[in-house]
Amino acid sequence: MDVATLVNGQPASFIDVWDRGLAYGDGVFETIAVNQGQVQLWQAHQQRLISGLLRLGIVADEIQGLQLIKLIVKDIQSAYVLFAQPDGVLKIIVTRGSGGRGYAVPSEPKPARIVSMMPWPKDRSHLTKVGVCVRVCQHRWSSNVALAGVKHLNRLDQVMARNEWNDGDIHEGVMLNQAGLVASGVMSNVFIETNGALITPKIDDCGIDGTMAKTVVFIAKECGIRLSQSEVTLDTLVNADGVFFTNSLNGIWPLVKLLPYAPRHPDYDAIGLTHWAISTMTMRLQKALALHLSKQVNVGDLC
Repeated sequence: MDVATLVNGQPASFIDVWDRGLAYGDGVFETIAVNQGQVQLWQAHQQRLISGLLRLGIVADEIQGLQLIKLIVKDIQSAYVLFAQPDGVLKIIVTRGSGGRGYAVPSEPKPARIVSMMPWPKDRSHLTKVGVCVRVCQHRWSSNVALAGVKHLNRLDQVMARNEWNDGDIHEGVMLNQAGLVASGVMSNVFIETNGALITPKIDDCGIDGTMAKTVVFIAKECGIRLSQSEVTLDTLVNADGVFFTNSLNGIWPLVKLLPYAPRHPDYDAIGLTHWAISTMTMRLQKALALHLSKQVNVGDLC
């Protein structure tokens, strides 16, 4: 089966037209790598899912969140059996459920679960070794302190940024915040290597609190690498000793070429065409990450 999808525990390919996830983006989601039957970074994804549900008020407390997770685990296991392949991409969507017209939330929401297993994306695995070409995006993240870090269903900023290119040789885009500082990639978090240490942008008014980024922070500390969260200018990025991007499917993608967007803009005049070699630190972290990801929980052992 190319794709196996369950809606509220039942095989299906449709949702209620009144679902608030469709109408308002009122929900959260997770995208998770499954490798040889192992669900990568499950605990981190589970924690972020519950945190997002609590932030949006879709569940009242952590107990409700854990009850919902138990149902999702059963859905994952059923979808994996239907999918019948050892490797794939697991996507979990939880919405507030159906609620009719208007922004006011139902007094007793009934969250809807959509769990899908999909094929692993083709022609991407080599990029961890050879690196990626990235462009600077013209569209900037919207500022929203209340929702910063949450992986909610409204991803229009990233849709707008990703729509700026269709060149298959460009693999990712750098997104800035409203102040013109580096915030993230379109689908990833970004790390900048300078003077033997790592810097990653703060996620206080926009962006995603990435599960792979958190894992890399943990691994970097275990490797004795100094790491801080701070403001990152384009100039800091351009003059870095190394740059890499992280997400749950791609792991660590080293940046080897940075392109400005066209037409030119004063904020980007300093960029031109910039090249990097893959640094020793990046390769060290990739090796440590591979070891970490070799010890993940099997689908059948999720809880």
